[in-house]
Amino acid sequence: MEKRLLKLLLIVIMGLFGWFVIGPLLAFLTEDLPLHLLFLGIVLTLLAIPIGYILNVILHEAGHLVFGKLSGYRFVSFRVLNRMLVREKGKLVRKKFTVVGTLGQCLMSPPEPKNGVFPLFAYNLGGAVFNFLFAAICVWLFFLLPAPWRAPFFVMALLGVLLGLISGIPLRVGGLPNDGYNAWLLGRAENAKTRRAFWVQLRANALLTNGTRARDLPVDFFDGAEIAQLDDPLLASTAFLRYNYLLDRQELDAARAFAEALLDPAAKLPNHMKTELRCELLFFELIKECRPEEIDRLYTEELKAYIRASFIYASRQRLLYAYAKLFTKDAAAAEWHLALFREACTNSASLGEIPGEQELISLVDRIADQREADLPR
Repeated sequence: MEKRLLKLLLIVIMGLFGWFVIGPLLAFLTEDLPLHLLFLGIVLTLLAIPIGYILNVILHEAGHLVFGKLSGYRFVSFRVLNRMLVREKGKLVRKKFTVVGTLGQCLMSPPEPKNGVFPLFAYNLGGAVFNFLFAAICVWLFFLLPAPWRAPFFVMALLGVLLGLISGIPLRVGGLPNDGYNAWLLGRAENAKTRRAFWVQLRANALLTNGTRARDLPVDFFDGAEIAQLDDPLLASTAFLRYNYLLDRQELDAARAFAEALLDPAAKLPNHMKTELRCELLFFELIKECRPEEIDRLYTEELKAYIRASFIYASRQRLLYAYAKLFTKDAAAAEWHLALFREACTNSASLGEIPGEQELISLVDRIADQREADLPR
């Protein structure tokens, strides 16, 4: 509900701003223009909306990259929408991948802490800084150029300011923290565990991207994430990493119990992590008891919507393969999801996740064969 209300609020604000500011301004700028130039101005302004939006997303992630490099971080991946560039074992590789709830992402590996301290703020706030710089350049071009060429730069400047504010002002939407919220959280003196969790999250991502499996991550990566503190999204990410560690070791009972503990209301886990874990609980139900009433209870409309949104994930195709293979026993659907699983592995931004996911697919096959063998003849 929180996410929908924020979206509605932004639409209302942008609508009012367009009605009372952009509309009158464009009318003023184009007042004395001939008809053909007026039409050109309208076309340029309309084109400026998607172009300016994409440019701001690219520049936002470039800001993280530049300020991260200046802070001693190392490049791991750069994504805009579903186009991604990843450094895998020293080589740059292009992928097609997306993450639910994000337009882009620049992930980097942080430097080693010195006495528990490492650079935090430049990397987190670099994206907003680049949005504001782009807006300033567009304002300069707005005053420099004649009509009708100036109107699109005004629109792009507004988009830069809007995205910079949305990123820089501390916000959590559906449990997801923005850059400003991360910087605020990390800057609090009492949050030493949070700063450690932020470092672990980025370092673990770098290791997984380059092929290290979750089961081989250092055990001390999972220290300090107590259930009572998981409303802190960075500590929650450490707990989620521990779940993946247990799953990759195929300690299935322990992984299932930990997922259930994380979903306890007392844990206050961010919403997107709760939904991800509900997918995992559905998977456990399929490979364990496979009770129709429990599967129906878990497989809600909300979960189906999330599964559609995260269709590109290898873990999601693993779940859907298990559903088709073990529950509906739809051979055609199972083959289709297996093909999509293989494609997801090819496009995965994390080389380290692939072997574990492939092993779970093999586990599903063994369970299906065993259940088939156990049927009365």
